[in-house]
Amino acid sequence: MINSIIFDLDGTLLNTIEDLANACNYALTTLGYKTHEVEKYKTFVGNGRYKLVERMLPEDNRSVENIEKALELFDSYYEKHMIDMTKPYDGIMEMLDCLISKSINIAVVSNKPHEFTTEVVKNYFGDRFEVVYGHKKNTKEKPDPWAVLEVIDEFKVNKDECLYVGDSEIDINTAKNAGVKSVGVEWGFRGKGELESAGANYIVNKPEQILEIL
Repeated sequence: MINSIIFDLDGTLLNTIEDLANACNYALTTLGYKTHEVEKYKTFVGNGRYKLVERMLPEDNRSVENIEKALELFDSYYEKHMIDMTKPYDGIMEMLDCLISKSINIAVVSNKPHEFTTEVVKNYFGDRFEVVYGHKKNTKEKPDPWAVLEVIDEFKVNKDECLYVGDSEIDINTAKNAGVKSVGVEWGFRGKGELESAGANYIVNKPEQILEIL
């Protein structure tokens, strides 16, 4: 029986793409590079902030020095504007409150930097989540399962009692690497095709369908 659900953040609980794109485009403009359309950033995100910034830069300008400069600009902008356009997907709040009413443990594991992750989670979800993990220095990013395994340990549950929910191949592989079942959400940044190819155990197109899996 499922008693714990761990969620990805960007593209799963929150539509963050416009604020991420704006921060990236600010960095690109400041450095004198061409910007990208917001939709393009859906293919850049998922592997953490460093890879996002690397992917946005022109291929022949991806030196460590350039990436570091762009990261500083991205961080300075995103820290001030991370909740300008971001919002929960329709039905997310109701689904989370229903899980809480059923005494289901809920957590967040994201590749977003930990300080950004905790801030946006607190802003949009208050104290709903018992455990929140963003990416920290000297730790591996998803699809490495370390953070998911940490949550399972904190909840003191078995792997077969836990689901990991996300919107990308990275999330499905994270679940596989952690030894838990995966739920792919169609409303996120990547879509049903990627989730099917990745081998998601379940695929849902509305948040309330997560409740049916229980």
